[in-house]
Amino acid sequence: MGDSLVDRGEPRGYKRYVPPVPARSVTALQHFLERLRFTLVALVVSTFPESVKRSGWPAAYASAAAHAFGGWVESLAAAGLFGIGFLRYVTSFGRSTGWTYLSNVPTSTVWDWRGVGLIGFLSYLLTPVAWVTLFCFVEGILRALDAAFSERMLGMAFVALPWRGALAVKALIRRRRHESRLGPDRPDEVVVGDGPVVALTMFVAREKPWADNQVLEYEGGFYRAVSKRIVDRGGYHAYRYDFRRLGPGEVIRGVLLSYPPDDDPTGNERTRPRSR
Repeated sequence: MGDSLVDRGEPRGYKRYVPPVPARSVTALQHFLERLRFTLVALVVSTFPESVKRSGWPAAYASAAAHAFGGWVESLAAAGLFGIGFLRYVTSFGRSTGWTYLSNVPTSTVWDWRGVGLIGFLSYLLTPVAWVTLFCFVEGILRALDAAFSERMLGMAFVALPWRGALAVKALIRRRRHESRLGPDRPDEVVVGDGPVVALTMFVAREKPWADNQVLEYEGGFYRAVSKRIVDRGGYHAYRYDFRRLGPGEVIRGVLLSYPPDDDPTGNERTRPRSR
């Protein structure tokens, strides 16, 4: 007899009793799945460059233990891939070049067969697959030992190098876009005022290598930088430097610069004075 409702003659609308799953089992399963998810994410994060894992969400998954474990996983995976690639390459080599050689030998011996295998192995070591897997094998061991003894969190080279390349390209694009907004090189514009907070303002097309509290000597007066920002000026963006006038007897700290520079009469820092 089956266990269906019809076979058992149970009335319509009858609901079979299903014993509930213990809450402890559900909690244990959820805890296991959460640990598994955390471990997998930590393994992925361990391949990131070291600088990326110091802040943001990757920092929550970065640890020396995860990197040591990730290093051994990388090493074992590389060893397995090396073995699989070796078997496939040597098998293909033996069926093609090796078999051609053995077919043309009048009397083949066991040393001929071993020689074919050795040549196949040496040929495999010259392939990019062998180089990559051997590199990852050694790198994984070094990463695991480094994380265990120095507690550093080094990433995988095949992840870190493209990552850094992408960041460099992104920075280059941002810099090019920024330079296009600044427009062509043009004379600096100096606006002299008498405000208590801002007594001198400069609009320049290129950022100056000045300190945050740089002190300038301009037309006999001394001014200290108080702010710097990028503003829209004449259809292009420009760096705006605001300065306040130094009070009588105020101590000048740092390097005092003369504006425009006395040693550059050709005008790398050309000025166009204006008054408010």
